[in-house]
Amino acid sequence: MNVLLLLASIIIYASFGIQSLLYVFFSIITTFIAAKYLKTKHKKLILSGTIIVNLAILVFMKFLPYTNLSILAPLGISYYTLQIISYLVDVYKGKYEPETNFYNFTLFIMYIPHLFIGPISRYDDMKKTLLAKRKITANNIFDGLLRICWGLIKKFVIAGRTAILISTISGSTEYSGGYALLAMIIYSINLYADFSGGIDIVLGVSKMLGIDLVENFDAPYFSQSIKEFWRRWHISLSSWLKDYVYIPLEGNRKGTLRKNINLLITFTVSGLWHGVNYIVWGILNGIFVMFGEKFKTKSKIFNRLVTFIIISFLWAFFIWQDQLTALKMMGSVFTTFNYSEVAAQILNLGLTLADWIVLAVFTIILFIFDGNKDKLIPKLQNSKLETKTILIGVMILIVAILGIYGIGFNVNNFIYSKF
Repeated sequence: MNVLLLLASIIIYASFGIQSLLYVFFSIITTFIAAKYLKTKHKKLILSGTIIVNLAILVFMKFLPYTNLSILAPLGISYYTLQIISYLVDVYKGKYEPETNFYNFTLFIMYIPHLFIGPISRYDDMKKTLLAKRKITANNIFDGLLRICWGLIKKFVIAGRTAILISTISGSTEYSGGYALLAMIIYSINLYADFSGGIDIVLGVSKMLGIDLVENFDAPYFSQSIKEFWRRWHISLSSWLKDYVYIPLEGNRKGTLRKNINLLITFTVSGLWHGVNYIVWGILNGIFVMFGEKFKTKSKIFNRLVTFIIISFLWAFFIWQDQLTALKMMGSVFTTFNYSEVAAQILNLGLTLADWIVLAVFTIILFIFDGNKDKLIPKLQNSKLETKTILIGVMILIVAILGIYGIGFNVNNFIYSKF
């Protein structure tokens, strides 16, 4: 099965451009060879040299939009570069032996379901599930299908509609003040539905193949602080940054000042990983993580509301990718009081009343599910195949009837695939 899986991954990846295939194979070959020599006397030079070369390609691709070069950035480079770095560092530290089978190592990097959108996998986790012998069972297939259908609902029903609103409001700087606030709140829903929906599909497909990948979200909008949010949002990236940036900088072991500096460096790296336009976003997140815990109250509801509002404001850098424009839009919320106009024009932003009702209903369902998933998921997994079949059928109908593409929005392009 793994032979077919690798061939399929290579063919699908090559379909996006042979140049992308050349980049990923360069990273695979250099890393595979380097890992074999990480126990020699030149291991530090080999480790740093291999990481620098591969990281330089990633950084160059992040700066590419600011050059006149017409090079197409390889898809998934941000994800597989981090996997390569974690693998090399772990082998260097003796956490596990280097992989001796080139085919296995290639599959670990190129496993197509997670290559474009994550989660960012560690070699030791993947070896236990992707590279081990496994069985495809009826339960795995049905559980995987349920997860895929839930991801499709998030993407087609919720993200499809919210994307129309974002496209309308962000299309003109005249939409400021209340419009900007609405865009930031809606974008919080849009990004979560889009990104977590994509991860649900990846995890669902993997589950059908008997492969268990790490979870990437844990009800992030129930967080009571920005620090907690980053433990729940894009978990595989947050844990990677902690293990391979924050801890090597000595984390919180050198006092409060050094801890705060390390936090700022870590979140700056996070911003750069997303792209040059997101460096300020990363720094602001770092500042809120540094000081946010001090302002928590005894009210969980209040803490969650404040955290959601702060996060929503910070997503402005994703809506308006020019950092100065994003900051202006954030400021306009407090200077341009056109909220009554926004209320009057709410049905002129691309969605009909029926669309708003569907969006509201399924957003509420999304949050209810997140708040009760520890109880609901085991019940779904333990339910009969007949029950699962009915649920899958209903969810497919929901996607078919209520799914929407949106004006100027390609529902096949998940937001986080561009990072």
